[in-house]
Amino acid sequence: MAVDQAEVLIITQDFDPTVDPVVRSLAAKGARVVRVDTSYFPRDLTFTASDFEGERDLLRHRDRELDLGRLAGVWYRRPTAFEFGEEMGEAEREFARYEALHGIGGILRATDCLWINRPDLDAVAELKPYQLKVAKRAGMRVPRTLLTNDPDEVSRLMDGGRHKLVYKSLSGGVIHYPGAFPTGLLTTVLGDELRDNVGRVRHTICQFQEYIDKVHEVRLTIIGNTYFPVTVDSQGTEKTEVDWRAAMEMKYGDYRPLPDEVVKQTQALMEELGLVYAAVDFIVTPDGEYVFLEANPCGQFMWMQNDLGLPMSDRIAELLMEGGPFRRGDVEQVGY
Repeated sequence: MAVDQAEVLIITQDFDPTVDPVVRSLAAKGARVVRVDTSYFPRDLTFTASDFEGERDLLRHRDRELDLGRLAGVWYRRPTAFEFGEEMGEAEREFARYEALHGIGGILRATDCLWINRPDLDAVAELKPYQLKVAKRAGMRVPRTLLTNDPDEVSRLMDGGRHKLVYKSLSGGVIHYPGAFPTGLLTTVLGDELRDNVGRVRHTICQFQEYIDKVHEVRLTIIGNTYFPVTVDSQGTEKTEVDWRAAMEMKYGDYRPLPDEVVKQTQALMEELGLVYAAVDFIVTPDGEYVFLEANPCGQFMWMQNDLGLPMSDRIAELLMEGGPFRRGDVEQVGY
């Protein structure tokens, strides 16, 4: 995008430490950055799109104005909900929310720039069963999976006795109990307790997968066409054998670049999902086979940047300044 100064919009909540290093990198590279949260709308944030007397597509936050037509890139991170005043009744607030979703969503979607990632594509890519189908089409091995709220289906699978099973949540596994800290559901190997509680499956869709032996795992952070594969030594301690998130700190293994075939398959996955950024998790079996687990379109990365000195923030900044539309191409793998 040929502009004198690259202009970048970052949409996220007020407290988002992951964004701060990227903002510093953008500023150091000479970009103009506007950072807002959607909770600022409508009191401190305005949008205007008009083709009366020339086209204007503007965002204003207090004393700052951004010409959306000049944007090089947008980083859509973790914004919070619109905040409408108490002067409106509940029905009016609900109407205003839907109008804002359609209006602001349409104005932003019409921008011709690079997105990390477009929220409509994020929403579809976050659907884990869909990810598994796309990964299969890309040639990846994925765990055999049962998705159901039918207890009889689960009992039938267990009665077969051929598969060691794990339960894995579809939506991140965070439960918010009143007056308590959020509780996370980790991937869990299932035993006889599943038989005793199989009737509870009927309450919602549940995901059961075959347990796959592994020697280590890979957390792959994809930023455009730059790959940052990080080896996770999950089998080094009993606590993290099933789910490496069970430990407060990740234990790393030596750097191993991804095999060419896995890179090709992952590029195909990202192309079909339409993502520019994702955090992808793999299991590596004793035979060296890579097994796709999931792709998180908004996965965190800052702890790996800090621990291993990886230039992830700089690469995000460079990508946002390059502008769009983004195209998949040759992959550069960055080690540590």
